[in-house]
Amino acid sequence: MAGRNRELGVLQEKLGYMFQDPQYLQLALTHRSLGHQPQNNNERLEFLGDAVLQLTISAYLYQTYPKLPEGELAKMRSLLVRESTLADVARNLQLDRFLLVGKGEKRSQAQKRDSLLCDVLEAVYGAIFLDGGFSKVRSVILQHLPSWDAEEMPMIDAKSTLQEHFQQIAKKPPVYHLVREQGPDHDKSFVVEVRFEQEYLGMGKGHTKKEAEQEAARSALGRLGIQEEK
Repeated sequence: MAGRNRELGVLQEKLGYMFQDPQYLQLALTHRSLGHQPQNNNERLEFLGDAVLQLTISAYLYQTYPKLPEGELAKMRSLLVRESTLADVARNLQLDRFLLVGKGEKRSQAQKRDSLLCDVLEAVYGAIFLDGGFSKVRSVILQHLPSWDAEEMPMIDAKSTLQEHFQQIAKKPPVYHLVREQGPDHDKSFVVEVRFEQEYLGMGKGHTKKEAEQEAARSALGRLGIQEEK
């Protein structure tokens, strides 16, 4: 128990927030494979944390970019709350090290998956909200927000940019095809290509299909000269 308390102390230092009631944090780090009853795992906290995260990011973008229209704000929010972004934040906090999972999940290294890391991060945000209120969790969320440049949005959200391009010129979207997937369940990679009316536009690789599609779209934008490839 003393060792676990020290671990949670390290995590709280990484978060930049000290819990008044550490039981909230303990619950946020408990996967349903260990606590099957709703009150004994982090799924309810994840539900709450997702709502807190959405509100925090929405308010932040609204205040930071007063001249941007709703559509652009929505794209930015989508980028900042997407699974891969949140999983990267969780990895920086080493949440996989602190997460408690069942034996089967541990054997398959489930705690390394983007989806699970995203869920536990949202659960931690929910726990901070209950423990310290909205101002505290808002501070933690914004403190760990990844660095990004709003001017790079067309390339970051490459799929939307590519789709808008073809909607304007042909009223039809490009089509993505899964070329192959490889690797074990806990560390899969996907290769996707994008075509328009059977014409090859680009190919991309990622740890999720969505990530691979974004890379394929980014490649297509470079080939089409809409944005330079980065």
